[in-house]
Amino acid sequence: MKYKTLILDFDGTLADTRESIIQTMRFVAETLSIKDFDEALIKSLIGLPLKTTFERAFALDEKTIPEATLIYRQHYNEIVINSISLFPSVKETLFDLHQKGVNLTVASSKGKASLIKILQKQNVYHLFSFVGGEEDAKNKKPAPDIVNLIMDMYEYQPSECLVVGDTTFDIEMGQRAYVDTCGVTYGNNTKATLEKQKANYIIDNFQDLQGIVSQ
Repeated sequence: MKYKTLILDFDGTLADTRESIIQTMRFVAETLSIKDFDEALIKSLIGLPLKTTFERAFALDEKTIPEATLIYRQHYNEIVINSISLFPSVKETLFDLHQKGVNLTVASSKGKASLIKILQKQNVYHLFSFVGGEEDAKNKKPAPDIVNLIMDMYEYQPSECLVVGDTTFDIEMGQRAYVDTCGVTYGNNTKATLEKQKANYIIDNFQDLQGIVSQ
């Protein structure tokens, strides 16, 4: 095996969550009487922490962000979460890699409770040795903190790890931890954008990871 552990993004990499995020952001805007916002901007911020999205998309201040976060998470966890599904071939590939002894981890900007709930609902939570949400790292993506945390936890060298994600934030996070990176083209960023960020690998289907890991 070329890589002993995979550090996987969630939104746009493992699961198709774009519409669920947009829907919940609309709900927050309606609840807080925010009328002027750009949905294209929100889409471009998927993968970053909620705080950053609220600051940039809704221009919320430090006082209002905790309230907005509470509204978002409650609505997301109770209503929207049931509409989320994994991308094609993700579940089968995860099972196969786990069976081959690859250590599977998640590094996401999503709240940990939501992550665990979705992974459990999809019957894949038990495949992961570590599921990292935004609470697990002080400095958020694209900072390398959560990748460094995972490497320290399992005593892996950067050369033994591969970060997999759909955005430049994921690729930059891996690069700043001196870890190889793999961009997926079916998520929230284009192939050209991922190439510009100089990901080591770019794949169109999650199952293509099989060939990269077993090189």
